[in-house]
Amino acid sequence: MKNIPMRRLFLLLLLVNLLFFAWHQWQRSGEDPAGQIAGLQVNPEKIRPLAADTAVPQRPPPKSAPAAAAPSVEACAEWGVFSGPEVARADGALAALGLPAEVLQRRVADIDGYWVHLPVQKTRAEADRKAAELKGLGVTAFTVVQDPPNWRNAISLAVFKNEELANAELERLRKQGVRSAVMTRRESFFKQVSYFVRDPGKTTIARISELQRDFPGAELKAVACPVDAPAATK
Repeated sequence: MKNIPMRRLFLLLLLVNLLFFAWHQWQRSGEDPAGQIAGLQVNPEKIRPLAADTAVPQRPPPKSAPAAAAPSVEACAEWGVFSGPEVARADGALAALGLPAEVLQRRVADIDGYWVHLPVQKTRAEADRKAAELKGLGVTAFTVVQDPPNWRNAISLAVFKNEELANAELERLRKQGVRSAVMTRRESFFKQVSYFVRDPGKTTIARISELQRDFPGAELKAVACPVDAPAATK
């Protein structure tokens, strides 16, 4: 080797190293790709697929508490609404049916009202004279007030819940010749009465329905009984 120039020796060694490197790379190319990927992982032992049979089991949703039973609601037939002179007539009509007291309830609501009337007269004689004048003008729907005392001998013509309707009636009466009629708003003056019949049978419904002919403005409908309705005697 002493005869080989140093330059050739260097090239020869370089060629040997290149051949060795190429052979080593060819050997690595035959490895399993999965193994190559595993070698690139920082912690391959901690990375594992989640198989279907190893999935975290889902807990069943907690069973909801059974719903509390809703309180039973009794059915009633409501008949109404009545006011003024019709209240006494409705009382008499229902009394004639002979319904048991434990199934019938009468409810009264006091609301503000607008009263169309003639002012209080000094004596009953003057009130009677005004009543005769009203009849002469064709007005027949009126009442001479006796109670309460502070309104005694006034003449009631009509009561309304709505001020507009009261004013319309007042205007109608004045056109009819009733010049002295006035309108007054009174609190808790307008009374409305409704009747509730608990758990009525077909016969009772039919009998109350027959009363509708005499009370065309009343309505008969099915509703839930009022909470303070009387219970049947067992």
